[in-house]
Amino acid sequence: MIQVIALLAGILLGIFSGLVPGIHSNTIASVLSTLPIDPEAFAYIIVAVLGAHLVFQFFPSIFLSIPDDTVVASVLPGHRMALEGRGRQALAVCAFSVMLSAGASALLLPVSLVLLPIAFGAISPHMAIILVGASIYLLLSERAAGKIALAAFVFLLSGALGLATLRGAVNDPLFPSFSGLFAASGILLSFTQQRKIPRQKKESTRLDFLPYVAAGVLFGMLSDLLPGIAAPAQIAIFASAILVTDDAKKFLALVSSIAASHGVFAFAALLSIGKAREGALAIMNEIEPVMPSDLPALVGVLLVSIGVSAFLLMRLSKYADRLQQIDTKKINLLVLAYLSCAVAIISGGAGLLVFATATAIGILPPLLGIRRTHVMGLIIIPSILLSL
Repeated sequence: MIQVIALLAGILLGIFSGLVPGIHSNTIASVLSTLPIDPEAFAYIIVAVLGAHLVFQFFPSIFLSIPDDTVVASVLPGHRMALEGRGRQALAVCAFSVMLSAGASALLLPVSLVLLPIAFGAISPHMAIILVGASIYLLLSERAAGKIALAAFVFLLSGALGLATLRGAVNDPLFPSFSGLFAASGILLSFTQQRKIPRQKKESTRLDFLPYVAAGVLFGMLSDLLPGIAAPAQIAIFASAILVTDDAKKFLALVSSIAASHGVFAFAALLSIGKAREGALAIMNEIEPVMPSDLPALVGVLLVSIGVSAFLLMRLSKYADRLQQIDTKKINLLVLAYLSCAVAIISGGAGLLVFATATAIGILPPLLGIRRTHVMGLIIIPSILLSL
């Protein structure tokens, strides 16, 4: 009975953290760790929070264009689908991809427990070279020499911000950085448009994105090998550069699958190479070390949480038409005000400076005619230096 209550409590908390930008599963775990909770119940709650957060984080990124650090790459294609009246379809793709990817990753867990230590030992000495090579590939995907030079400028500028921010005294530095680079910059550029979020269509979803789910599982496993910052976000950008597609639906399937498989394989990384790639799992492991015998129950809780949350998300998507009554300018002003207040509360005055700087950098790619993904230099360049 206690386990069921813990599971339900975790799902509710995960829904809350997924819907409210700036609140992460790590935040929930940090707060709960200060309470006198039974270690087993605590583990069930945290894992359920992870599952629900994985699913519900896509709602604000699609309808409000506010990024979470693990699915930041989904913001633009997801929000674009919402403005086309296909927001419900975007949510369905994300929910289905998360469920399918998590299930496939759970089946591959025994294999990953064997392969991860081998791969980690082989990759670790060459991590900086791998990241540099992937970054060059990302820049060269612009093809034209002039655009490559502009992309390199934005990439290095973002990296400089990352170095200054991530090594400084800013609390939760990724929140003001990503909010500025993606949400606030997009809002400022959109103020010249007179648009409303259209009525969201109810349409069937073709399963032509399944190959991208399979790719997401493999890239998600790879993300748990990287010792960088926000590895799923990095991998999503590199994967999208390799698997070039203009189909927003396939891109969302790739990003959501990477996020889900990363969450599942984080258990294998913790047990096999001793690296907790999820902050919430690290906190849970400190309170009660995770043993191999705990894996079936914990992964089961994660899968149940994801399944229940995906069902609830699709129920919630039916009310997305309520947004159709509000002009996007009003929504954007509210979002911008919320982000400014949230950054001030979470990250303080230094966070507001980071937020403003990141917003200025985020405006550059659309004005220069290059992909916005080059601003991910924010975390890629510090990861390269960290690897050295």
